[in-house]
Amino acid sequence: MADKVAGTSSSSGLSAKKSARKAYRTVEQIPSESSEIDASDSDDEWLPDKASANARISDSGDEDAEGDEVAEGDEVAEVEPPVRVQAQKKSRNIWKMKDNQFEGDLPPFLGEWKLNVEGTEAIDFFMHLFPEDLIDDIVQNSNLYAFQNGKENLALTTKEMKTFLGMNMAMSYIRYPRSRMYWSSEEGLSLDLIANAMPVNRFEQILRFIHFVDNSSQEPGNAERLFKIRPVLNQKTFLSAVNPEEMQSIDEQTIPFKVWVTAGSSGYVYRFEVYQGVAGRGPVSALGMAPDVVMHLCDDIQQKNHKVFFDNLFCTIPLIQALQQQGTYGTGTCRKNWLRGAQLKLKDEKQLQTEGRGACSVVTNAENITVTRWLDSSVIHMASSCAGQSPSDLAQRWSKKEKEMLNVPRPFAVKLYNQHMGGVDLMDQLVAMYPRRRKNKRWYMRVFFHFLDVTTVNAWHLYRMSGLENKNLLHFKTSVARALINAAVSKPTPEIRFGPGSHWPLLTEAKNANRCHDAACTRKTKYICMHCLVALCPGCFANFHSR
Repeated sequence: MADKVAGTSSSSGLSAKKSARKAYRTVEQIPSESSEIDASDSDDEWLPDKASANARISDSGDEDAEGDEVAEGDEVAEVEPPVRVQAQKKSRNIWKMKDNQFEGDLPPFLGEWKLNVEGTEAIDFFMHLFPEDLIDDIVQNSNLYAFQNGKENLALTTKEMKTFLGMNMAMSYIRYPRSRMYWSSEEGLSLDLIANAMPVNRFEQILRFIHFVDNSSQEPGNAERLFKIRPVLNQKTFLSAVNPEEMQSIDEQTIPFKVWVTAGSSGYVYRFEVYQGVAGRGPVSALGMAPDVVMHLCDDIQQKNHKVFFDNLFCTIPLIQALQQQGTYGTGTCRKNWLRGAQLKLKDEKQLQTEGRGACSVVTNAENITVTRWLDSSVIHMASSCAGQSPSDLAQRWSKKEKEMLNVPRPFAVKLYNQHMGGVDLMDQLVAMYPRRRKNKRWYMRVFFHFLDVTTVNAWHLYRMSGLENKNLLHFKTSVARALINAAVSKPTPEIRFGPGSHWPLLTEAKNANRCHDAACTRKTKYICMHCLVALCPGCFANFHSR
């Protein structure tokens, strides 16, 4: 989670995220294959054992800030300190007491932001990110998995899978304590949107056998922990939908598995990578494990002067230098013992305390890497290749001693970091508003439903970027859910709907009424059109069959 320097974060989503980070699993702690099949969608929220939670490294020298905007010492995931890079040019680590050469005039962005999705309805943007071929693959692998486990006639179809996804989406914003309550026979409790879409036994059957890969295709000796969810994680639609924004941040999510995420300032997620633990991370470069994550997530935005922000879990001077060599500018909070000698040239903390809150000191090396030491409620260190102290501004802070708000000088690097570091946190807040959370014994199902939630929020961002009707997230999500649920309902072609024929009402013997197909009607009826074979109220026939 991002350390936000000096500000206010009022969202309950952030608090929930901080709590969740105290107990999470890495993928190296996944359950055994024997617990894979889950016969029902249990109703209790699943949380990992507290004993399995990884420790977090403290900031080693920087105390927690009292302000809400950032505590430099926010807990961070346990990582190895970066290995010292050998053969560094000595000039790189010669620090001089001067500011960053850009002085607030950031390097011009060489990329071009562009939306690459065309659509007019909410479902159009969702289906671009969650494409039809992915749904077809899930259907094929689910039918195969059911057959391999003794269910020879699951006969799952693509339209039925869309309905299943829409039902789960609806369950995220209309939450019942137990899933079977959506199908309750008690008046006032059953939810028709879900109950009429699919019988409960069929819903639980699909949930039991949904699968994303052919288990038999795993080669002997392949110990990849993400094998069962890899086809979903390999989707490139987030990147293809929109050209990357100039300002991006890299942070972690906990679901409760740890996930590394790249997001724009808008909150749109471009890339993510599930942390697989020490055994699954592969060779580590001289930069170190956490900086390697940043380099990997930035390998597609080189030489365009993107500005990337990250917290002290990732930030090292060699990382910022490596990004700079690829045409990317990095800015982050940095631990005092990772400053490569810059701390020796900066004003010491006692001197800053003497000068008072807002006191600042900067040093810059020959490669224009600037380290800013700033006193807020505690001492903060910022490292950046594009920002330093100037131009500073004023930030309001509460003084306990004087019982009033004070204007405190704030370095430009801190201001820039606060403005653009919160993209991943924003996504977390939006996902936490309407999450699909149900206990499931198969660990990768938790990853899948998190991916579904993130995809929906991303689709909402695209919809807003397109300049269409200003829908809030709930309105957008309900539109997508309805469209997916209705995917299994056949619609007459224009030739049938508006052509000649016996367009007369016919009363059916259906047990349950169906929603009228006229767009202007919200009622349910047992009547259908004899020619179109769709549900229609008798009074809606003229409107439905008129162009």
